[in-house]
Amino acid sequence: MNCHRYINYTPLNYLAFNYAGFACVAIIVFLSATQPFYIKEVIGIAPAPGTSKDTKIGHIIGGLGFIDELTAMIVAPLLGALNDNLNLRGYSGSKIIQSSSFVIIALSLLGFAKLCGNLIPDMFIFRSVFAIGVTGCMSMITVTLNELTLSDFEFSKLLFWKKRNMIEYNPIILQEDVEDGREQPVVAVKKNGKYAGLVGVCTGLGAIFSVSFLVTLPVKFSGNDNNPDIGMKEGLKSSYLVVMTFALISFIALFLFLYNTRGDLDTETTDKKTYVEVLKEGFEFSKHNKHAQLAYCGGFLSRSTTVATSIFLPLMVYNFYYNIGECKTGNGNWAGKISCHEGYVFSAILSGVAQTVSLLAAPVFGYLVDSPRFGKFKTLATAGAIGAIGNFGLSLLNTQGNSYNPKTFTCFFMVSLIGLSQIGLIISSMSVLSGIPNAHNIMGSLSGFYSFCGGIGIMIITSLGGFLSDYWILSPFFILGVFNLGLLWVYFSFAKNGNA
Repeated sequence: MNCHRYINYTPLNYLAFNYAGFACVAIIVFLSATQPFYIKEVIGIAPAPGTSKDTKIGHIIGGLGFIDELTAMIVAPLLGALNDNLNLRGYSGSKIIQSSSFVIIALSLLGFAKLCGNLIPDMFIFRSVFAIGVTGCMSMITVTLNELTLSDFEFSKLLFWKKRNMIEYNPIILQEDVEDGREQPVVAVKKNGKYAGLVGVCTGLGAIFSVSFLVTLPVKFSGNDNNPDIGMKEGLKSSYLVVMTFALISFIALFLFLYNTRGDLDTETTDKKTYVEVLKEGFEFSKHNKHAQLAYCGGFLSRSTTVATSIFLPLMVYNFYYNIGECKTGNGNWAGKISCHEGYVFSAILSGVAQTVSLLAAPVFGYLVDSPRFGKFKTLATAGAIGAIGNFGLSLLNTQGNSYNPKTFTCFFMVSLIGLSQIGLIISSMSVLSGIPNAHNIMGSLSGFYSFCGGIGIMIITSLGGFLSDYWILSPFFILGVFNLGLLWVYFSFAKNGNA
């Protein structure tokens, strides 16, 4: 068997690996949190006076999420196979795809700020472009985590002032594995829970940075003492331009400092495979590998949870402020520069609670993944159980019909549990996928299918949840609770057969 290794993995490579997740999540949270307000202020769709059923903002939000994930589902497997194909041709697939994805994100934000007219179709077009960029970035995180896991990087490298002895690194340990009745050597990889946990911390920091700074930009740009004539519409557009600049800076940083895999891959037996053959190989591997299937279930749920907290929590808060009469229309103007400003800020606070819990819990889940007594599979199941409690608790407690008060201890506690589940699902599912033995040459394809499965979950929760939220505002979280129960059923089915 050929030796597979990634050598000379530098501290700057490691920092860039973590920064990619930070920057991408920050931009995702910003866009998701500002969309309900963008629909009203820029597109001009306001709640009809005297009724909540005529708003249909839930339909629009759900439709945007649907087109976002439809695009992601189509693009993710293609980008994954493109990564593997670029690697086999001697290029650094993950570096090219992940860095350039921020250019695509910047183009979509420019469209929202300058090109989007008062038409819903414009939003759908630029949201699709945004989805392509986000998919390129996020689908590569599992690939780069696999590169890090198989590299010579150790945390001691961060102590750059200390001298280290130069020794040749070789992560290969041959073991016997039985797959389909055949014995074959297995590449033993380092435990990667600590790496997955720290990238989870960075994504959590990205979310907190977003709700603390990026999401507050429209308020800062509109209606202050220095610019009393600037409204929320112009404030939103200006904030999109600022975030676009942030995306372009991120592109430059990642292009310069992401790890370059060129020359490190084994190509003796695979360099003649076409793009389609690489994609097919990843699909066939997924059909027979139980660990990959469990990781896909985790990806399905983790991305569904991320969408529920970033899209439907702000919608729930908006609905509350509308129902108490503080966001109604009057004389053609949104009565909201003062009252709905409070709703906007509270939405950021509630989302910030979930993301703060995720941030604090990320190292704990990383430790559990690496723990020999617990491991990545039990960690995945535990995150699913916590999610079931949080989502069912949020949707069924302290609610009457379509009326729900988010300013209660129950709401904050259940949202905290959802945030805890979210980071646990992300870390454990990524660890399961990136730690699959003998899959480094098709990791891009596997990561693409992982994102594809996440897209299926998001399409369900955004389309069905968005539709039902116009009648029961908490329905997306009830659906998410059912998803968590489904993950537990899959885990116990695999564990019963000795696969997890």
